[in-house]
Amino acid sequence: MQKKNNAKCSGRSLAGMAGYCIEILKKSSKTLCAAESCTGGLIADSFVSVSGASEVFKGSCIAYQIPVKIGLLGVDEKIISEYGVVSAQTATAMAKRAIEEFGADFALSSTGYADKSDRADIPDGTIYIALASAGGFELTKRLSLSGSRNSNRRAAARAAVKTLFEYLKKSLDGGTVH
Repeated sequence: MQKKNNAKCSGRSLAGMAGYCIEILKKSSKTLCAAESCTGGLIADSFVSVSGASEVFKGSCIAYQIPVKIGLLGVDEKIISEYGVVSAQTATAMAKRAIEEFGADFALSSTGYADKSDRADIPDGTIYIALASAGGFELTKRLSLSGSRNSNRRAAARAAVKTLFEYLKKSLDGGTVH
């Protein structure tokens, strides 16, 4: 039994990483939310599949179309105009706005092309994920995926959960979750 718990905490499974995050957020009295585009709720699903997630997971906004990102989530239209909807800047803005809208301590976000890109300068399978905290921490990652649409969506959701998992593990080594 001990080996199984260590495997989960080391991040070998999505459920294990999500469970670890939920446990640490509970212990730290911190909350989480998500703003998703191309992952379409898979990030949220990763967390709400864990028993007890409702204590820390506030909710998720699936902002698939640009007008929803701007109107409902509140992403500044200038960011999308200047950098594009599939960009590190938009992913970060989505996470930051989710924190504000949900009143959470942390947010994960995704935006990208799960399969075909409609832009010559952005390759197929380009997805950005972001982690932001109410304390001002921001981290954005660009993923270059080459699988099917659904495998790319799952890979992006997993990468987002892993990003939070790694941040929380590192923060624990320093003693504080910001």
